[in-house]
Amino acid sequence: MQSNFAYEDHSPFLHKITCILPDVIQYQRRTLKRKMSTDVGNVLFFVGVGVVGVSGNIFNLIFSLQQQVKTRSIQTVGLILDVISISNIILVLSTLAMVVSVFLNAHIWCIKPYPLGLRFEMYLMMTCGFISFWAIAWLSLFYCIKVVNFSSEIFRTLKKNISTVINTAVTLSCLFSFLLFLPAFSLDLPDSADKNISETNITTCPQPTFTLQIDINAYAAAVLLLICPIPLMIMLPTSVRMVVHLCAHTRALQKNQTQVQGSDSYLLVCKLTISLVGVYLSTLFMVALYFIIKVLGAFMTYQALVSAFTFYCGMTSVLLTASNRYLKDKLWSLFCCRKAKEPVSKSQTVVTQDV
Repeated sequence: MQSNFAYEDHSPFLHKITCILPDVIQYQRRTLKRKMSTDVGNVLFFVGVGVVGVSGNIFNLIFSLQQQVKTRSIQTVGLILDVISISNIILVLSTLAMVVSVFLNAHIWCIKPYPLGLRFEMYLMMTCGFISFWAIAWLSLFYCIKVVNFSSEIFRTLKKNISTVINTAVTLSCLFSFLLFLPAFSLDLPDSADKNISETNITTCPQPTFTLQIDINAYAAAVLLLICPIPLMIMLPTSVRMVVHLCAHTRALQKNQTQVQGSDSYLLVCKLTISLVGVYLSTLFMVALYFIIKVLGAFMTYQALVSAFTFYCGMTSVLLTASNRYLKDKLWSLFCCRKAKEPVSKSQTVVTQDV
């Protein structure tokens, strides 16, 4: 009698569970499908931006090296183009690798010590971004000195040796960048952090710090100055000076001063440098906005950071290709299966070559 009473007493409860269980299973299935579709979408997004950011730079690098092998010489602009292409490729790949590491292990920022692979990815990302930014600054300075006529004897002497100066500056920038971001390998959680942070406290992970004995504030200030204000102080004045020179050059042509070279090359050089500065500033704005939102504690996916660097790498490769006649001819021949026509005038010479 007692067993029958218990059975009859619990039967409504069992009936409710039997009715609710299919809904719970269906909800879990929908949640799993939604998560899988989101993961597939993220994978497709990162693969797409990776192809966009890397393909153009690989194209520029391959055919730029091919041209240098044919001519058996490395000109200044060719060297800068190689440096920008290589650094952009590594920048996109290292950013994607860091995102994949976080995607595979959401708690990776709370692991003590930080995985060596994560530190290496951050090191490459910062180093290659720094090199690429400064290469654009040196390219702007190079064109300004080569194109603009200066009355000062110092600038005249600099103009004669500008290729050697810029080659040395590019090389030193690369070496300096490799040394500047070496402290990234010492990034780790503070010693006071719990080594076994639970998943429930994952959002309260402490900020990483350097295990080396360095002034963090001074180091961060130096890095920020070298990434933004100082390169911009080179890019903007040189671009403005070239625009002023172009305007004066155009007025001279209108007065039938035929001894002056055609303005097509000057115009393309000005468009190239100004466009590169615009891409540089846009990228810095997007990256700064990403970190500001993260510091404020708001949710921000890594897609924003990847998109910013992909935009930068893709646009720089497009601009450098569009301003180089040899690369344009190669691109034209690849897509149209025929050799591109040669320019009809000397004013349409290769822009991204030493002048």
